[in-house]
Amino acid sequence: MVREGKVTRQGQITLPKELRERHSINEGDTISYADVGDYIIILPRPKDAVKMLLSLKIKTPDSIKKIKQQIHKTAMASSGGV
Repeated sequence: MVREGKVTRQGQITLPKELRERHSINEGDTISYADVGDYIIILPRPKDAVKMLLSLKIKTPDSIKKIKQQIHKTAMASSGGV
C-alpha cells in the first residue's frame, strides 16, 4: 500500500486515517522515523524500542541493501509500477 501526502510549511505530514487505524496510531502517540538511505520508514513507536530494534537482526550492509530492495519492490508493486 502506497499513499501520498504533502508536507506543510511547518514540515508536518498527515498519516491517512486508514493507516492510523490499521496500526493503532492515535493522537499523541509517538512514531519513529528511520532513514535507510534512499527511503524514510515511519514506524509506530513500540513500548520497548530497544527490544524491537534488536529483533531486526541487521548485521551487515548487505542486510540493509536487501531491506531497501524489498521496500522498493513493495512500493513499486503497490503503486502499479509507476
